[in-house]
Amino acid sequence: MSGPFYLIVTDTSPLIILALADALDVLLRPSIPVSIPDAAYIEATRIRTAAGASRIVEWMNDHLDRVSIVPTEVGVDQQRRIEEGRTIRALGEQAALEVLERFLSGNPDAEALLLFEDTDIARRRAIVDERVSLISTGDFLRELEAAHLIQSADYILEQAARSGRNVERQRQMTNDADTRADFPGSFSAPTTTRERNNPPAETGVIRSTPTRGYEARRWNACQ
Repeated sequence: MSGPFYLIVTDTSPLIILALADALDVLLRPSIPVSIPDAAYIEATRIRTAAGASRIVEWMNDHLDRVSIVPTEVGVDQQRRIEEGRTIRALGEQAALEVLERFLSGNPDAEALLLFEDTDIARRRAIVDERVSLISTGDFLRELEAAHLIQSADYILEQAARSGRNVERQRQMTNDADTRADFPGSFSAPTTTRERNNPPAETGVIRSTPTRGYEARRWNACQ
């Protein structure tokens, strides 16, 4: 990678799938900063009894040094819509594009990986900067497995399915070459045989070297 590299979670589905599988920590496996647009986070967690919501909030609070909730103008509009009882559908995707534009314009050497499930993101790939790669949740997990950072992508998806999530689409490898193009190579693999051979049984995650420390961005919305 030529410059700073970030993982941006573009919509709620990846968060919910990983939360239901008790595997949100896989987002930290590549050892790169993770950004979540405020609109996507609010949509996933504002109803605390919704599937995976409380687990997402708990995970976020535990990893404020590695994960940032990024405020957006779309997020402000979202809050207004919630107060007025209007729909907030698709605002997470719009917020992700706002975050991406700000991120890339602020650092000409930066690159980003968009983790998506919403098909609208894939349809809009033509307007995405060449420094940006798109990847679905299922393909992201398979890349981690190939890099020996998790034991089994299928295991994680199965855990989500057992919690009531439909993951049939995530089980299929993406056939869209444009969506999978320019993926930033393999992630860093664990450095010891012991780490590689002893994943926590409940998540399928293989322990690797600790992620570098990043400045925490404290965010108090929806608390």
